[in-house]
Amino acid sequence: MNSFYKGVLIVGGGPVGLALSLVLSKYKVSSLILEAREDSTSKDESRAITWMPRGIEFLKSLGVFNQFYEKGVLRVLHQFENQHGKLLRWSFNTLESPYRYSLQLPQRDTEEILEDTARKTGMVEIRRGHKVVEVTQTKDKVIVIVHSKDGQYELSAPWGVGCDGANSITRTRLRIDKTWRDYGMDSAVADFDMECNLPKDISNIILDSYRPYGFFYFAPGKWRFIYRINKGESREKAINSEFVSKLLKERLPDAEVRRMLWASAFRLGQGQSQTYRKGRWLLAGDAAHMMGPSAGAGMMVGVLGAWRLGWRLALSMKQHKNFSAFLDDYSEEQRVGADEIQKNNALIFRNMAITNPLLAGGRSLLLKTISNISFIGEKAMEKEALLGQILPVDYSIDRVRPQGSILLKTCGKWVTGKRVPYIYEEKSFHPIEQLGLKHTLISIGQYQPEEEWRLFADISKGIDFPVHKDLLIPSENSKYRKGSKDFIFALVRPDQHIVSIYKIKS
Repeated sequence: MNSFYKGVLIVGGGPVGLALSLVLSKYKVSSLILEAREDSTSKDESRAITWMPRGIEFLKSLGVFNQFYEKGVLRVLHQFENQHGKLLRWSFNTLESPYRYSLQLPQRDTEEILEDTARKTGMVEIRRGHKVVEVTQTKDKVIVIVHSKDGQYELSAPWGVGCDGANSITRTRLRIDKTWRDYGMDSAVADFDMECNLPKDISNIILDSYRPYGFFYFAPGKWRFIYRINKGESREKAINSEFVSKLLKERLPDAEVRRMLWASAFRLGQGQSQTYRKGRWLLAGDAAHMMGPSAGAGMMVGVLGAWRLGWRLALSMKQHKNFSAFLDDYSEEQRVGADEIQKNNALIFRNMAITNPLLAGGRSLLLKTISNISFIGEKAMEKEALLGQILPVDYSIDRVRPQGSILLKTCGKWVTGKRVPYIYEEKSFHPIEQLGLKHTLISIGQYQPEEEWRLFADISKGIDFPVHKDLLIPSENSKYRKGSKDFIFALVRPDQHIVSIYKIKS
């Protein structure tokens, strides 16, 4: 069976592939997901469990936040300890966000919610048990060869995206090189069905030089136990039920353990693809940037990448004249964003590798010291929540400067390359909600509606992609306008990132 599909072909039906299909459906672009697995992730394997605030914004934009919130459990605090007591506590409550928590739920729940929602759009076809074994392309289409229980077939489409994980067949067949950073250590995760006296809304991380470990509550009655695999211990032994249960009992002697659900060992390392685009093929998620397991960073960076890629692909499907440059911008910007998270992860991994008691003591003293500096904690939480990330938009195709305007890097909390700030009006926080495939021009300077409409028309002449104006945010009394003598506009992408800030003298 050889056939041509008119929408976007997605290889891989995990969280990132499903998320991308939902983004595309928002813009009325159909997609076909080819997934080798017959079913979702096993119910006893938690795998990627964490949705950080920026990822929760994404769920809100897709209209699936309520389903996730009903299934998930909340975490509001990170707590670091050593064997002698508490060292440092970082709270989500410092975030300028309506989502002052992280949301935990097993990956199976994530996949089932996203898949059910995708199927109901009527724009997403999902073929489970269909394994892609070959990937090629021509000038105007992508081509895959697929194995299924009914036999082998060839399929082509205008565009393709590899969301098929760290061992991506898409990346391999396209001969896209990757780099790998190894941190010289193995670690493990084990899930338990149990009751214990640890607080459920706090992550407990114990920086013991002999064996650092931590506990995370992620579903009703379920806890994740993470720990370092020490030298001389094999991976097989380190995830053996007897070994793990003994380790757990030593750390939590009063825990009521019902059963061990699952355990997995992994090398602490991270990878980067040389590029996230080759011709009509693009990479997203672990196929593009292989993240070490840390606070849900891999899934979060992947789904946010799907948000950033989705509107660009939609424009490409609608034959926008600059579609190729838009896709190149995705590759450049997402790679820088992923690099930033990997550098943060590297610091965590190096700390996990410390075995020298003197070095561990110095680390504890440092953490004790910075625990009293609130600014450091606030910045650390903003970074982990992925609310403070700034993309390198200076040379992107949609960063234009209309005649008579001056480009600004910042205007108060509005920062070029960063997400739109939450705007506090009376009693509620709210993000900019994008409903269509358009950039939004928002007035954040002097408040003169009639003049702003005239300037909007002038600015729009210099922009050759869809733009609409939103004068509802911020209001006349907004703190962002207070004292402003100039007309200032922010150009915001469909994924809520600010690509340009223009100043026009009054």
